[in-house]
Amino acid sequence: MIMSIRMIKVGFIGSGEVANNHYDAVRQCDRAQLVAVNDVDADLGRKKASDWGVDFRSSERLIHSSDIDVIFVLTPMATHFKCAKKALEQGKHVLIEKPVSLQIDEIQQLDQLSEKTGKVCMPGHSYLYLPELSRMQKAISEEAIGRLHYMFMSETYLMADEKVKKYNGPSTEVICHHAYVMIALMGIPRKIHSFGTCFRKEQFPSSDEQVVVNAEFENGALAQLFLSWAGFDETSDPLTWKLKVLGANGGMHFSRRDMVKGSQHVQRNQILYDEAFEREVDYLIKKCILQKRKPLSTMKNAAATMQIVNAIHSSIRNERVEWIE
Repeated sequence: MIMSIRMIKVGFIGSGEVANNHYDAVRQCDRAQLVAVNDVDADLGRKKASDWGVDFRSSERLIHSSDIDVIFVLTPMATHFKCAKKALEQGKHVLIEKPVSLQIDEIQQLDQLSEKTGKVCMPGHSYLYLPELSRMQKAISEEAIGRLHYMFMSETYLMADEKVKKYNGPSTEVICHHAYVMIALMGIPRKIHSFGTCFRKEQFPSSDEQVVVNAEFENGALAQLFLSWAGFDETSDPLTWKLKVLGANGGMHFSRRDMVKGSQHVQRNQILYDEAFEREVDYLIKKCILQKRKPLSTMKNAAATMQIVNAIHSSIRNERVEWIE
């Protein structure tokens, strides 16, 4: 007797640059199938739908479609809450790209709605799905390197002028990655002190171009987070994407440039970046939806992440140490 395999049907709201990563990830998952896409730019949405061989649907039709199980919210941050809320209310599972929202109460509302409907609402905290990060979490939980003393995480590259205008700056768009990794490995700090500077002020009129964050934890451990869009690091030990954790009895290190391919900047760091999306989507489909497991990073983690991000912004703006409640 041949048993049919249930395929999880996917819809995208938003078909911009990050949708390409999710499309490739869905293709790699043998239990997922992209059915339809939407974009506020109808011409772009229809082109992506044609390229990918799927339907183009209005957002309302997509959310109400009976042939879709899970919706990926891949729109600009300002519309995340509205799209995700409607999708959950229509009984869809949801994946929301980071940052979920700068408003903590919106994240909490989505978390409550997820619990009420029994549907997964998963933040796009993709870094945690890399096996190296899982290995670090396991080692820390087993106290394999003893009491934690210190964490360092960096990400630095040159954000091209033509791309800068699409984003709000690294302290809004990217530092959340560093914050949720810090929470996963170290917990929530008690205070934050941050600095932000800008070199291309005409490109960043109301934002920062590079950020450094110092965090102190209740047990005395420290963390430093560094993020820059100001230039590439071509030294022998680049800060392109580096994570280090030190404990009383050992330490751990991981760089996304441990595996590289090609000679262009975008290629050198792309392999493990793509793998993060692939493993995130695979976990959502197979573990969360089909096996009813919790995501590795939950909406409660997303709320804690944005509490830290908001403290970072306040520290930069007010030039002071911010305490985390």
